[in-house]
Amino acid sequence: MDWLSPLRELFGFAFASLGPLSIIRAILGFILVFFLPGFVWTIVFFKKTSVIERVTFSLALSIVAVTLSFLFISRLIGLRITWFSSTLVIIIVTILPVVAYYLNQLVKRRRGGAT
Repeated sequence: MDWLSPLRELFGFAFASLGPLSIIRAILGFILVFFLPGFVWTIVFFKKTSVIERVTFSLALSIVAVTLSFLFISRLIGLRITWFSSTLVIIIVTILPVVAYYLNQLVKRRRGGAT
């Protein structure tokens, strides 16, 4: 018996199913929830930032945007947070700034071409 055996017994249920596929799912889930939404928002808001600043802003903005979105749909709209609704909210929070960025680029091109 080593010093980790009580921890293994305590958290054994969580680590029992961890295989290579679960680790990949965890990494992709982390990127989808904690990085990607904030990254696309930093593209819209912060034009000239370094890589370190963009990664830091991405993590912070992702946490804020996803958490506030869940709070909004849960409290104000009254929608239950399920797997489907949370995935849909994260996709919307990620796609919305992409649409805003391309609309902004389209407006800039039309203004530049018309004058």
